[in-house]
Amino acid sequence: MVYDEPLPDLVKYQTSHSHPTDRIESMHPRSTHKHGGPMPASGSGTPNSGDGSAESNGSQSLHLQDGRVLEFAVRGPERGPVVLFHHGMPGSAIPMDSVLDSATDRGYRVVTYSRAGYGLSSPLPGRTLLDAAGDCRMLMDHLQVDQYLVVGWSTGGPHALANAVADSRRVSGVLLIASFAPYDAEGLDFVEGMGVQNTVQFGSASKGESEQRAVVSHMAALVRDAPADLASGVASLLPAPDIAEVTGAYGAESAVHLSHALAAGDEGWFEDLQVLIGPWGFAPGDVTVPIELWHGEVDRMVPVAHGRWLAEHLPTTRAHIESGHGHISIAVGSLGGMLDDLRSRVS
Repeated sequence: MVYDEPLPDLVKYQTSHSHPTDRIESMHPRSTHKHGGPMPASGSGTPNSGDGSAESNGSQSLHLQDGRVLEFAVRGPERGPVVLFHHGMPGSAIPMDSVLDSATDRGYRVVTYSRAGYGLSSPLPGRTLLDAAGDCRMLMDHLQVDQYLVVGWSTGGPHALANAVADSRRVSGVLLIASFAPYDAEGLDFVEGMGVQNTVQFGSASKGESEQRAVVSHMAALVRDAPADLASGVASLLPAPDIAEVTGAYGAESAVHLSHALAAGDEGWFEDLQVLIGPWGFAPGDVTVPIELWHGEVDRMVPVAHGRWLAEHLPTTRAHIESGHGHISIAVGSLGGMLDDLRSRVS
C-alpha cells in the first residue's frame, strides 16, 4: 500500500452506520458574500439549468466550460466564512465529520470538492497544480463567493497554495496541514523519514509512467477489493497517534470518502502523483496572504522535514510543529481552532 491518506480497516464499517454525507447541504448560487456576510442559501432543489446537478450522495456536479464535470459539496452555517478544503491523495468531495465538524461547529461554511479524476469529477490528463486551481476558481464563481480561506491537507497543501496564487483577489489566507514540499526542493530529501509504502510510491517517479501506473493500480485495487489487508499494508506509515484515529470514527468515515474517490477508477490518484513529482509552476514567495502551517513531528506519510522546509520558504508562514502528532491526528478535531488562528491574521 502506498498513499498519503491512511486507509482504514474497511471491514469494520457496515452500511448500517450513518453516512457521512447525511449532513451535506446543496447550494444555490444566489448572492455574493464575504467573511461573516451572507452565503448562498442552502436547499434541497437542483440549481438552475446549466448550473450543475444534485447527486444522490448529497454532492453537486458543476458542468465546466470545457465539458468536464466537477463534483463538490457544501456544509455549515449559511452565513459563515467560506472555506475551500483541498483533500489528500486519494480523496473526494465526500466530507468526514471527524475532520470538518470542528470547523462547521465554529460557524465556518466548508466547500469540499473532488479533484479531476476522483469521484464524479471528470479526468484531466496531464493536469497541473494551476489547472486544479483554475477549476476551483470556476467553482467559487459558480457559488458567487467573494472572499474565502483555503485549507490543504497533505497532497492538498500544494493545491491550496496554487489556489492562493491563481485566485489572489479572493483567497485571504491559507491553512496547510501536513503538506508536501516541492519534489525538487533544494536541501530536502523528499522521502527521508517516510514509511516503506510512500518510499515505494515516490521511488516509482524515476521508473516511467508504466511503473507509476502499476504502483497506483495495485494500491487502488487494495482499497477497493481487499480491505482486510489494509491495516497490515500501511503499518509503516502509522505512528501510534494515527493508529488511534484510524481505529475510531475517522476510520469509518475515511472508508466512505476513499471508496467514493476511487469508484470510477484510479486516474485521479495517478494524476496526483504526477503533480507531486512535477514542478509547481509558481514560487513559494508568490503566495502573499497569511499562512498557518501545522505539522506533526512523528508524521511518517509526509515527514516533518517537509513542513520545516515550507516554513522557511513561505515568507508569510507562522509554523506550528506539534510533538506527539502524526499525519492524521494533527487534523482530526482541530480544523476549527486552526482556522480561527488563521482568520485572526486576515485583514
